[in-house]
Amino acid sequence: MTQTIGCLTIDPKGRTTLPREMRDALGLSSGTLLRVDRSDSGTFELVPVEMVPRDQMWFHSPEIQSRIAAAEEDFREGRFIRTRGSAETQRYLDSLKEENSAGSKKR
Repeated sequence: MTQTIGCLTIDPKGRTTLPREMRDALGLSSGTLLRVDRSDSGTFELVPVEMVPRDQMWFHSPEIQSRIAAAEEDFREGRFIRTRGSAETQRYLDSLKEENSAGSKKR
């Protein structure tokens, strides 16, 4: 069900102002970035969005998201190694490097 919150007027330069009551009702504040979506029926929606800093875009790639999902599944299924302390952790990481190195020499 559609609910009308108010109407806006566009000025000659294409600008509009959202009245305070409308901003409050929509939970918008100064600096909120709005994306404009057009639905299949031709209506428009203003959707608040958060921009991802460029140096963090790698995290949102399909490959990384897939790897994160696989890691979360491993944790849920109990497939993980627990270490205690930095020395034990370093020994475990070094052992993985050694296994990886030995495996590549066999090829």
